[in-house]
Formats: sequence, structure tokens, C-alpha cells
Amino acid sequence: MNCTTSSFSTTGFIILLAAGLVATAPQITAFGESPTTPLSVALAGDSGSLQSLEALQRSLQLKEAEAAMLQEEMAAATHELMRDELRQRLQEVRAAIEEQRQQFDGFALNVDLSPFSPQRDSKFDWQEQVGKLLEPILAEFESATAESRVIGQLRGQLEDVRKRRDIASQAVANLEALLVQPASEELRRRLETRLQAWRRTFDQVENEYSALDLQLQSRLAARESVLDSATTYARNFFKTRGLNLLLGVLSFLVVFFGFRLGEYLIRRLRRKGARKNFSTRLTSLLFHIFSVLGGLVAMMLAFNIAGDWFLLGIVIIFLFGVGWASINTLPQQIETIKLMLNIGAVREGEWLRYDGTPYRVESLGFSARLRNPRLEGGQRQLPVKYLVGMTSRPVGEHENWFPSETGDWVVLSDGQVGQVHSQTPCAVELIAPGGDHRVYPTPDYLELHPRNLSERFRITTTFGIDYRHQAAATREIPATMLAALQSELPAVIGADNLLDVQVLFSSAGSSSLDYTIRLDVLGSAAPLYSVLPGTIQRILVDACTANQWNIPFPQLTLHQA
Repeated sequence: MNCTTSSFSTTGFIILLAAGLVATAPQITAFGESPTTPLSVALAGDSGSLQSLEALQRSLQLKEAEAAMLQEEMAAATHELMRDELRQRLQEVRAAIEEQRQQFDGFALNVDLSPFSPQRDSKFDWQEQVGKLLEPILAEFESATAESRVIGQLRGQLEDVRKRRDIASQAVANLEALLVQPASEELRRRLETRLQAWRRTFDQVENEYSALDLQLQSRLAARESVLDSATTYARNFFKTRGLNLLLGVLSFLVVFFGFRLGEYLIRRLRRKGARKNFSTRLTSLLFHIFSVLGGLVAMMLAFNIAGDWFLLGIVIIFLFGVGWASINTLPQQIETIKLMLNIGAVREGEWLRYDGTPYRVESLGFSARLRNPRLEGGQRQLPVKYLVGMTSRPVGEHENWFPSETGDWVVLSDGQVGQVHSQTPCAVELIAPGGDHRVYPTPDYLELHPRNLSERFRITTTFGIDYRHQAAATREIPATMLAALQSELPAVIGADNLLDVQVLFSSAGSSSLDYTIRLDVLGSAAPLYSVLPGTIQRILVDACTANQWNIPFPQLTLHQA
């Protein structure tokens, strides 16, 4: 994972809630009205009620007259098929008369007559409901592609007519070729009759082909370019639905920013510096969810009131699509919400290793803020969903957030010595003795277990002398070596930097008597870390030379039998 971060978004989870709300909301139907709302309520107190009743009365009279006429025709009909057709038409007219009578009663009585209507149990058919939802959308697409579909149909018809014309032309040519050859009179008359028939067929198909070709060329000449057509469609779309779309967007924005304003005011009322608890986190989360959810519902209500089923269907299909896609990520969304409420596996104020680097979890919300005080740019803002699957622990009393700071001298497990030039969450740059810069990715740097030399450090080395000095090896020689080191080392590293030096007899080796030299030094002498072992060896060699001590070397002794 790189060092860039992005803001957190709970859109998928919120859209899933919105889709569920749409699926369960009974007040928004495919036709934009409640099925239980009486039609008379809309006209209650209307001054034009009598005019409406007069219009319904005239319509009822016409329908009743039509029903009577159909009844007479059906009684007079003698053919069974005619009687069936008249019977079907009569049923349709009677159903329309019954519907108009109910409307008349609703207008005249001005009461809800639904309790008097028989309740019919209808099985829910989701395919039918989806079809009703898609109907205005498909109608819109059909209208937008009408010209292209007509041109496609003309081309298909033209190709079919061309094939028939070619066949007719070939038939005429074959018959003419047969008439040139000698044949009986009866055969010649029959061939001429067929030739005339196929010529008429050819002329008919040729005329049909010419007519279709003229229509196609006329359509192609009148058709606008793709850009002009798209521009015209967009212009007509915004001319007819622009106001509805604007109202829907404004409804969404008003509700969205209204909830956000409420959250802001609640945060302002909270005491400054007060620690966030579960209730404040839950309130903030609910405001965030309902700002999006409420905005979407407000947009759908605006489209519903405006009667724009096309835009309403587009929004509902979009919500169901995003909601269905979010089902697979639902467990992750739940874990994310638990983190935002500070009840998950990662808690505020605890230690967390992220990208191989330790951090303190400063805050958790819709985004997480991590901080390492010893890194340059050590504060990271990232979506809280990136912490799903991680765990944190309480911070130790003497927690070491990073093994070094800028300016420290360190030695790595691969033997590299250098001074830290910069350290960030991405990389650590060392300046090695000699001035060359070496850059390590921060996780790789930590895996090399840096040893910090900046406060104090110890140099440990070994030195051996020959066995012929065995008598003085345990007392006199160590004291002489120690005196030589104490005398010359201050000139190399500074007297203030020398903390302690020890010469200890360590072992009687196979060919030498070995000593361990320990040198404790302050961190200000860290630049000399790589040269101090050689300096100790030089001082001890000089002491051996001055005291005529032999320095052994590996030997191979052969014994003759």
C-alpha cells in the first residue's frame, strides 16, 4: 500500500438502505399515488364539481346508448363469430360504464367509497411491477431511437425486395432464353404466358424497390448528424424534464445540507475539548446516513409529485443496482461502522501497526487519523475502511514509536552504519560515512533492526597473545593493555566521550590466550563507530611491541612417529 490516502465514503451502505426503503415504502407506487387515496378527496370543495358531473353524465349517456346498440346488434346477429365479437365489445363497454358510475358517485358524494368496493386478493408479481417501472424508461428510449429504427427497417425491407427483384430478373432472363430455342406451339404459348407473369412480377418488385429506396434516401438526407441529434435530444429532454430534474436535485441538496447543518450545530453545542463518546459518534453517523438517504427520498418524492415516472424509475433502478452490488460488501460495511463507533477491533488512543510502521490512533470517524510523533509527516488521514481486519493494543508506558530520529546515528543488522537524514512513513534516508545516501523503505528499515548509537554504545572486540606469556597472562598483561587504552583512546574520541574501557581475559584458545575488550562511549562519538575497533587493535599491537609480547597466528604442527 502506498503513502497516499483517500477520503472514506459509505455510499454503498447508504444506497443499500435507500433501496430497501424504496422496496418497502407503500406510499410510492409505480403510478406515483397511493392506491387507497379516494379520487373525490382531490376535488373536495372544487367550484367546478358540477361541471365535472355534467361531463360524466354526458359520457355515461353515450356509453349506455352504445351498450344498448350493441345489445340490439348481438340479438340480430346470425353468425356465431359476429355474436362473439359483439359480446366482447359489450363487456368492455359495460366495464367502462361501471368505472364511470363509480367516478360519478365519488364526485357527487364526496366520501371514500373504498369500504364498499370488494377487496380482491392479488398475488404480488415482481416481474409485472418491474415491467411497469421500466415501461416509461423504455418508452423514452424508443422515442429517442425512433428515427434510427425506421431507417433500419427500411434497409431490411430494401434488402428483401432486392433479393426478390434479382430472382424475378433471373427468371425473366431464363424464360427469354428458352423462347429463343425451337419448341412446340403449346410449349411456346405456356412459356410466353409465364414470361408475361414474371415480367409483371419483376415490374411490381422493381417499383416497390424504387419506392423504398426513395424513402430511405429521403430519411437519410433529412436525418441529422449524431452530434446534432444528441444535442436536439438533450435540448428536448431538458426542455420537457429540466424543471423536474432541477426540483429533484434541489430537494436532494436541501435535505442533504440540512442534515449536515444540524450535525454541525450539534457539534458546536458540544463542549469544546470534550471527549467523543458512543452517543456522539452514533449521532454523527446517523446524521451522515440520513443526509444521503433523506436526500434520495426527497428527490424521489419530488419526481413522484411531478409525475415524472421516467426520472423516478431511473433513480429507483440505480438504487437497486447499487444496493444489490453492495450486498457482497455488507460484512465489511458493518465492521466499518463498528470502527466509526469506536467499538471495533481498532480503538482510539491505541497502538496500531499500519504499512509495517507503528502509529497511534488519534481519532476514528468517517476517516481515521494515525500519528507517529517521531516521523516527518507522520500524520496520516485515511478512510476508516482501510483499518478493517486490523487490531490495536493499549499504548505501553514507555512505548518507543520509532527506533531513531532525524540526526541519529544507527547501525543496521546488515552492517550498514549511517546518520539518519530523514525518516517519513514512506522511506528512511541514511548518510553513510563518506557521504553516500542510502534510502530504505520504512518497513524494510525496521526489519533491519536499527541499533541507535546516539545516546551511548559499546564496542566489543577480541585480542590474543602467545602461550609463552602464560605466567603474566591473567594479571600483568590485562593491566598493561588497559593502561595503554586509557592513555591513547581519549586523544581519538575525546576524554568526555569515553565512559568506560575494560580488558577481560576471556579464554585459552587453541593457539592463543584471548582477551575481550569492551569500550563504552557516548553517542557524540558515533561517527567513529566503524573505526574504533581498528583503533583498539592498533593500540594493543603497539603495547605488544613495546612489551615484547608475541602475537600468535594459526599453526599446523606435524609429529613424526
